[in-house]
Amino acid sequence: MKTTQHIIALQQGWVLLPQGNEANGLAATIQYELMQAGYMLDSEAYRAVEYAPREEAINFHYEVIEYLRTMLGDTGNFKPFYEGFPKQVMELSDAELFINQLIYYWSNGNFTPEAWKGERPQAFEHPRYTMLRTASHEEFESLFTTLCSANQSLTKQDREAILWFIHLYPDAERLLPQQIPFKETLCMLAAEGMPVRLATATDVLRLAVYMSGGDISLPPVPPTHYVINCNGIDRKFENRAARAFRFKKFTRSQRRLILSHLEQSTCDASEMVLRAERWKRLGEILHVGEYAKRYPRSAEALCAIRNYARSWYATVEAADNLNERLAILSQRPGELLRRIDWLLRESNDQQEQDAIIAAFTQAIRHASSKVLYELYNHFLRRQEGDVVRPIILKHKRTPLFLEGNDALDPSLTTHLTALIQAELKHRYSKLDTLGKVFIDERLKAIPVPMQMRGLNPALKTLVRGTRVPLDNPQAKVVRFYLHWKDEKGYEDLDLSATFVGADNIETISWATGLKSNCAVHSGDVRHSMGDCAEYIDVILEQARKEFRYVVVTANNFERRPMNSIDAAFGYMEREHAEANTIWLPETTANSFRFSSEAQGVHMVILDIERMEYIVTDIDSTSIPIAYLDTPLMLDLIRLYTATPALDMYTLLSWHADARGTLVDNAHEADTVMNYETFSTQYTQCLKYKV
Repeated sequence: MKTTQHIIALQQGWVLLPQGNEANGLAATIQYELMQAGYMLDSEAYRAVEYAPREEAINFHYEVIEYLRTMLGDTGNFKPFYEGFPKQVMELSDAELFINQLIYYWSNGNFTPEAWKGERPQAFEHPRYTMLRTASHEEFESLFTTLCSANQSLTKQDREAILWFIHLYPDAERLLPQQIPFKETLCMLAAEGMPVRLATATDVLRLAVYMSGGDISLPPVPPTHYVINCNGIDRKFENRAARAFRFKKFTRSQRRLILSHLEQSTCDASEMVLRAERWKRLGEILHVGEYAKRYPRSAEALCAIRNYARSWYATVEAADNLNERLAILSQRPGELLRRIDWLLRESNDQQEQDAIIAAFTQAIRHASSKVLYELYNHFLRRQEGDVVRPIILKHKRTPLFLEGNDALDPSLTTHLTALIQAELKHRYSKLDTLGKVFIDERLKAIPVPMQMRGLNPALKTLVRGTRVPLDNPQAKVVRFYLHWKDEKGYEDLDLSATFVGADNIETISWATGLKSNCAVHSGDVRHSMGDCAEYIDVILEQARKEFRYVVVTANNFERRPMNSIDAAFGYMEREHAEANTIWLPETTANSFRFSSEAQGVHMVILDIERMEYIVTDIDSTSIPIAYLDTPLMLDLIRLYTATPALDMYTLLSWHADARGTLVDNAHEADTVMNYETFSTQYTQCLKYKV
């Protein structure tokens, strides 16, 4: 979907429209359609829409309503297998359900069950509308500055917002922050022609990869071919995934641009040799020899990596003793800090440990805040031994669970985290004062955002692990849905729910049964041309008696990537499951579109006891049948239901200590930090993660 100013503003909960002198007569219609999608203009925003020039109001209506319908999955007449769901499914026996599904498979999707003769009564639901407010041009412009200032990866939606500002907003250069700490953002801006300086050779490699349409995060390059043994004979096949890693044929002006950035950077062959093969290919594409006189440092560095360059890391490994190693590592404070745990574990006595801590104390003053946050998170959990450590690599969407190490001395980890905290507070103290600050206790449920790159686009973007209460506490059922368009009758998406209790696990899916005391499935739809839908109702009162968590998964049974299909996933909160229409978008709590290249995604955990959602958005690692991936689901529950290592409440309290005074009453505060502001707008979190 095309990014526009109205869509960018809507994603932040804003309305931004020019004002005229006469009412356009469209505000009531626009308000009604927004309410059908679960949104509402507040009084000031309603007036802004009412007095906007008629053409602007029409554009706002067209762009915003189309965006909401697309994100919600409200772009067609989506029908489940059993149109009388959920009552029709509950009325049929397990044998009837099985036979109907079997005949459906045999008919290749042409069979439909006997028409349901019941009626759906009308009942009043209580949707909780997301309020939209007006924003000033200064506030809208500050979004670009905030995104460029972020010291971490951004979502796909926010990267598209940056590109919109660059290409379509007048004089976007003036909005650039003084410092752009995150390398991927910096290199994207450089590739789009913004006046920024690339500091290192790796930055320039990112630039060339981005200009070639590749992944700017620089994941490992896959092999160009793979071998399969067929009847005892090895056959070589092209690995098509490797095509995305090829450099394009640059124009002369593009080659000069890349080489000029490389010439002005560190142009360090000891850094470039770490990705020697990619640099060799790039050097061939750039025709460096033609420009050797104009860019001599670049030509020399590219020659070095082919012949004699040695990496900086090799120098570290070759050090004869700890003091020499610390001296080399101190040249790059970030690298020293990333190795500090290993150095402490390898130290032989208290004298060596003291030397390491002294080097650590010096390094934190010069390292990026991003490294300090990661390190603080790490040491908070190092008082426990043999703990499996989950990490998500920057080019992956599934945690990698590493074996634990022996616990560190609690007094040591406390000292190290205190040093990091003191350094961060020192940096905060240089920012503008906050005055009296009130911080909502519920912010303890929001982890500090660390990696947002791979998240599927969502109507409300949430940090993984954020706990969000149900919008409607009166809801008796949470209805999960999966909508997709099958143009040729080749697709087969599946929606599954896995219930996890203290000592029991149960899955509701096409493969394990369509109903239980706790849930109802609308039936498996496959190879059915047109608008397809699957639903699962989780009956909260019944489920709470037997289980604690529900993990909801979307799979592509055809083993194609989820992003290859026009599909949406979401969840509704319903007081009357058997009334009204099955699909009632104004009761939707959140919805997602798929950008994942995996065959399945574990989308969300429902904590039935606490009546909270926990967004996971983690790729499945098994073949696309939900119950076969139970080990990962259990790991996700352990990972994302635990208390966050570093939460937003703690981070904001550091700001309050350094820049103001913490107070207990919001009415007395100059700065109010509430849960609603930070829970659905992670960009608000970024403003304080500096």
